Amino acid sequence: MMFLAATRPGVALKAFGAEFVLIPIRYPEVDVSQVLAMEDALGSRILQRNHTQIQRLRFEAHRLPGFPLPLRSPEGIPAGSRILIIRGGGIGDVLMCTPVIRELRRRLPGTRLTLATFEQNGKLFRSNPDLNDVVVQPLTLGRLMAEDYFVEFTGKGRSLDDTHMTDYYLSCIGIRPETVSDKRPVLASKDLLDTATCRELGAARAGFERIVYLNGLASDRLRDIPPDVLSVFPDLHPEIRFAVPAGYPERYPEQARPLLERSNVMKLDTKGSLEKYITALSVCDAAVTTDSSVYHIAAALGKPCLTLFGPIDPGLRTRYYPTVVSLEPRYQGKTCRSPCGKSMFSEFYNGQTDGPPLCPEARHRLSQFSPCLSSYAKDRLSAGFRRLLTVDPKGAGPC
Repeated sequence: MMFLAATRPGVALKAFGAEFVLIPIRYPEVDVSQVLAMEDALGSRILQRNHTQIQRLRFEAHRLPGFPLPLRSPEGIPAGSRILIIRGGGIGDVLMCTPVIRELRRRLPGTRLTLATFEQNGKLFRSNPDLNDVVVQPLTLGRLMAEDYFVEFTGKGRSLDDTHMTDYYLSCIGIRPETVSDKRPVLASKDLLDTATCRELGAARAGFERIVYLNGLASDRLRDIPPDVLSVFPDLHPEIRFAVPAGYPERYPEQARPLLERSNVMKLDTKGSLEKYITALSVCDAAVTTDSSVYHIAAALGKPCLTLFGPIDPGLRTRYYPTVVSLEPRYQGKTCRSPCGKSMFSEFYNGQTDGPPLCPEARHRLSQFSPCLSSYAKDRLSAGFRRLLTVDPKGAGPC
């Protein structure tokens, strides 16, 4: 865990939807509302962007009177205890934590469970039946000290390189992963319905056998799928309507134009609205996506989903998702072979690399897209899509 404070009065800090106006702390009387607490990765990002206004505080937090205890095991936790689960990151990162929250609720029915996550993700989890509350991360030290126990998942010994993230989370709190039978993500979507999106997709379905959400975008641009790969699916299946999120042609306007000119492809605006995004995935019969939050949400909704992986091993992500079909590229390049494990964070956000936001192999090949994701052969994509069409959906649409 990392603690940050202002270097001068009146620092206005915005971080992942949270907003603070901070003043420097003064010793010996420290105002705990002016100290921010967060996961190490988030703290590093904030420091990198605000290094002249924000400073890191180094102190032995556990020595503070009333500081919560780290939850190392659910054994022996008294009824009525307040437990704060700290998990930021992307939607998928938090969804993979929801089976852990469910298991904590099962083992500790008399406790109060609160999730601290990014503001923009909060509404996805406020209806989670296993949580009592959702708060924003970063949070103040004072808010943290209102808890009896806290759970964070950074600085643990077990590696994520060979472990499913849900299993890693379980190990962090002293639960053996093999003792938990249900590791499907939890998403209560009933409060996230957008009626306009329902109507738009309902009208677009007319004359087609199915409607499929076709997503080539990831928050990590190293995982974006090139348009010629996406185009394979509507070309092979003219009887299916494909809905492409509007953010894709906005990011790649020239390259995406031929894709959107196909008669069975429509542009769907879900940008900036979780309600539209979740409703679209709920209404569509299936999804095709890159390694993004789409397949995590589809798994939580029980929707069939074909996921094209690139830098990341699919076995570390989809193992507990029965409705997700995954493909890996089997790419061997000049500088790497898949899965390489690289990301925007490993290549850029930590200051290691300058230049355009491309993977090393893409820079070597003068390509705008990661070559592993450009390398999928048409026959493999076709076979993967045929498998997708045989997956039995587990959930019904909301409209």
